[in-house]
Amino acid sequence: MTKWPRDNQADLLAFYGTPGPDVERQLVNVVPPFQMYYDGKPISRIRFHRKAAGALKAALDEIWEYYGRDQRRIDALGISKYAGTYNPRKVRGSATKWSNHAYGAAIDLNAAENGLGAGRGNMPQPVINAFKRQGARWGGDYRGRTDPMHFEFCDASGYPGVKPVKLFDVPETDADSDLHADRDHTHIDSEPKPSWLRRKWKAVTGWFSGGAGLGVFGYLTDWQVVAVLFGGVLLIVILFVLFMGPGNVRAWIKRQVN
Repeated sequence: MTKWPRDNQADLLAFYGTPGPDVERQLVNVVPPFQMYYDGKPISRIRFHRKAAGALKAALDEIWEYYGRDQRRIDALGISKYAGTYNPRKVRGSATKWSNHAYGAAIDLNAAENGLGAGRGNMPQPVINAFKRQGARWGGDYRGRTDPMHFEFCDASGYPGVKPVKLFDVPETDADSDLHADRDHTHIDSEPKPSWLRRKWKAVTGWFSGGAGLGVFGYLTDWQVVAVLFGGVLLIVILFVLFMGPGNVRAWIKRQVN
């Protein structure tokens, strides 16, 4: 298995080259073993960095074999919904750090159901296993705000998939789907809209972690962190009631209401 570069800009640049013409010269075509669709349209190839192309093909081949070479099963699980690879852009919220998509070393699958901040999404475990066997890192293992559509070929050591509850640790993210950004395909259809509540939730947490520069709030998309915060608040309320006495608390609430 290829020894992938560590996920820092110096190592990625040294291994893959500089995003733009330098990387574009090293892109090759990967032909998936099953039919894939980009924005609803069938595709015959995926453009990927030559150093990671073999690993991508091996992961896709393993997925195809695991599901018995059954296109209907692949489609039903959303695995055939390709959502982008090469895109020379920066990481969302950064003016300096290149996305791993900019190296042609990352792929997004089924973005509609595995969006940024969707926890572990519904990405099938056999798909995750196939990529990890090639040394790829899965966005569902990110600390804080996850990106379960995303697989990237960089050093995953030190990222075992355990997401510690650290409210002051900056969440990892490589940004949203590259659907509608891949140069090689025509864009015609739009992705199905998430629910109103889901859109509002992502807008609030996205503003804090992106526009407001407070990456810590990305953790609010992780149900485990929300549960811990809720439990902490509940514990404080209970201790307050016990300390003050239920009668005093009721009297205080009445005074506030009146």
